[in-house]
Parts: sequence; structure tokens; C-alpha cells
Amino acid sequence: MTHRHSDRRATWLLVLLLLILVGCTPAGTPTSAPELPHTDGTGLPPPAAPIDPLDWPALIAASRNACNGPCETPFGTVLGVADGAEARSNCVSTCVRPARNLLDLDTGEVSVAAETLGEHAVYVGITYQCVGYARLWWLKNRSLTFGDVDIAHDILYLTEATNPRTGETVPLGRSVNGTAQRPPERGDLVVYLAERDDPEWRAGHVAVVVAVDQARGVVALAEENYDNRPWQQPDAFAREIQLFAVNGRYTLLDVAPGQHTSPDGGRIGGWVYPLE
Repeated sequence: MTHRHSDRRATWLLVLLLLILVGCTPAGTPTSAPELPHTDGTGLPPPAAPIDPLDWPALIAASRNACNGPCETPFGTVLGVADGAEARSNCVSTCVRPARNLLDLDTGEVSVAAETLGEHAVYVGITYQCVGYARLWWLKNRSLTFGDVDIAHDILYLTEATNPRTGETVPLGRSVNGTAQRPPERGDLVVYLAERDDPEWRAGHVAVVVAVDQARGVVALAEENYDNRPWQQPDAFAREIQLFAVNGRYTLLDVAPGQHTSPDGGRIGGWVYPLE
């Protein structure tokens, strides 16, 4: 909700938000998988390729136009809630609005601020984006937050989380999809890989595991800005995906239970969790 007199300021904020969402590494910068502690499995995917600076004007225009609709559901519509963390619609996944979500740790209330942070508020993320929802769930249920990332894909490489009340840090581990020996557990962050040539997956995605049923081979996820549709179980989870165990190694596929294909699905890189 930006007034006319602040359009220029909002435009610059939108540019900054897009830099955060799709990454700002200079074109031509080499990317390779880092060697990280507490990594379960082999073959950690590398960081996403950088965006060509010449593509920025078109990306900015497209993100603004996407917010004009048509929307899957109206912007801000409540889609569901999991463990006290409410998820709302971002209209469509490619929409970016210049506003940030803040959480009051004392009241648990989430507010939206266009420019400034409140004195007692903790930064959650860009309004109704997937990274912000992951932070919100962790803040409400684990009293933990994690640092800034350029894109959701980069959550895979985080090495620590922080308790915002005490400042205490805890190490993070990660399991590599397909070679992991540790199955996903409730509260883990499932990280999807960025696909730079696909507007829907340019930044990757992140979702929170809220239930695991190994007998059925199903993992339930809570999230924002995946498809911006009402959750399958509005008081529990957004959707379910398939989990496979082969010779002690675990694989998540972005395919619904009972299905064999997912035309609009993404590639999962792994899952991240605190080592407490």
C-alpha cells in the first residue's frame, strides 16, 4: 500500500528486494558446492548461477506486473495456519511487493512495515514470501531465526541459527536429498533448488516439515508462495509430498501421494535443521 508521493522510494526498495530474492552475485562469478560441517550425505548441490545484470530491468517490471494479477487468490488472503504460523497469499509466486513482515516476540502478532522496523519487532521476511514463512514458523515454534539469504536456495548452506531473545547461536545441519541417511523430521526446512531459466523457480523455494509418515512415505509441508492456493488441510498443512527410503538413503520428491508426475513441481536439494 504505497502512496503516489513515495513511488520512487518504493521502486528502489523493490530493486533491493529483487536483489535479495534472485541473488546479486556478479555475472560470470563461478559457483561450486561449499564444503560445510554437519552435512549428511554426498553431492551437495552448488549455489545457483548468477543473474545477468542486463536482465534486471525486465525482472523488475515482471515482478511488479505480476502483482496486478490475475491472482490465484487475492493478495493477503489467509490460506492456512500451522502451529500458530499463519500463511497468506502472495497473489502469484512471481509477485514481489516492497514491504516486510515483522514479528512481535511478546504478543506473537505479525505486522507489515514498508520501511522501518519497530523497536520490539523481529524481522521475518519479505511479505508473504516462502523464506519469511520459514522464519516465522521457526520463531514461533523453535525460538530461532536464521540470517539473510539472497534466495531460498541458499538456506541449504546456512551453518547457524540464532535465538533472538538471548542471542545464543546453534549449529545447523543439512541432509542432501537422495544420499541422506537422516530422514526429514518435523520442523526441518525443505529447500528447493533455483532454476534460473524458469520464472516460477528462479529463487528456489523453502517449506517447513510439519508431519512425517514414513509408513506411508509422506511428508506434510507448511509454506507460503508455492502455489498461493488454500491449504489442503487449512489448520495443519499446505500439501503432502512423497518420501522414499532406498537402502538407508532418503529422497523427497515434489510429487503428491498417489501421483507419478508433477508438471509444475520443483527439485528438492535437501533439508536443514538445528543441531540441539
